[in-house]
Amino acid sequence: MNAERFIDHPVGIITNVSKPTAAEATRRTLAALHERGIRWRLERSTATCIGKVDEGMALERLLPEVSWIIAIGGDGTILQTARTTAHYNLPLLGVNPGQSFGFMTDTPIEDLSQTLDDIFNGNFDILDRSTLQPVYYEAGTGKTIIMPRALNDVTFIHGAHARLIELEVSVNGDFLTTYAVDGLIFATATGSTAHSMSAGGPILFPSTEAFVMTPICPHTLTNRPIILPRGCAIEVKTGNGNREIHIAIDGQVTRQFNAMDRVALKLGDCAHFIHSRRRTFVTVLQKKLHWRGHLKNNDLPQE
Repeated sequence: MNAERFIDHPVGIITNVSKPTAAEATRRTLAALHERGIRWRLERSTATCIGKVDEGMALERLLPEVSWIIAIGGDGTILQTARTTAHYNLPLLGVNPGQSFGFMTDTPIEDLSQTLDDIFNGNFDILDRSTLQPVYYEAGTGKTIIMPRALNDVTFIHGAHARLIELEVSVNGDFLTTYAVDGLIFATATGSTAHSMSAGGPILFPSTEAFVMTPICPHTLTNRPIILPRGCAIEVKTGNGNREIHIAIDGQVTRQFNAMDRVALKLGDCAHFIHSRRRTFVTVLQKKLHWRGHLKNNDLPQE
């Protein structure tokens, strides 16, 4: 992997300033970059949190000037950053400042210096993570709305009242079934370790070119999660509006799913993530999910 893009061009720094460790993590990041001669640009609120107000830039000005992004925070920070930078095709390095669960922010702040050295030495990969593209069709107006891409998931959920919702689903134009559920999750491989996993869905490796349809508490117990490959086109319809339904994209963007409207879903473009080869998805699963155990009791890891 050619490291010149990351060494010779500025990096944009975007921090979730609501984190209690945000300022310290940002300063440590800048110090590590300075030691290696890597130039940076600071997003406006990031600059403010470390007292560099005059160096802060609005995103629309910052993004054209950088060739990659360091996002400091949890997975929510990554989701928002990936969405706002999507049109710039910038690789992201997720840095966990501490106290964040973070599957995608898999570089602990304590390991950032070593990760930057990995980048210098070409010991890294760019991992392409598929996104999910929803398109909303309004029955009454005939309007077509391109909704934001989801890096994690698109979820259909009930509104203020905890009642079953009914959703008619077709795959590649063929009717599949009508789900009577508390909700229905369409998760990317990246999102398979989020809401979908909590609802009983399978874990996919992040580079898998597929997505998962996971029903939440289905009324029909034979409604099980389904893995669908890239190229599958999903259509979701709702009925006459007796139930209030909302669509959530990555848990951050929502809109009401009105009666007789429909939503089309398919895998879209990829977001690009920088990963040190010293860490694999297997080791991330072991650490984040606290998986452990060996065949022999005396091989159990020590606390």
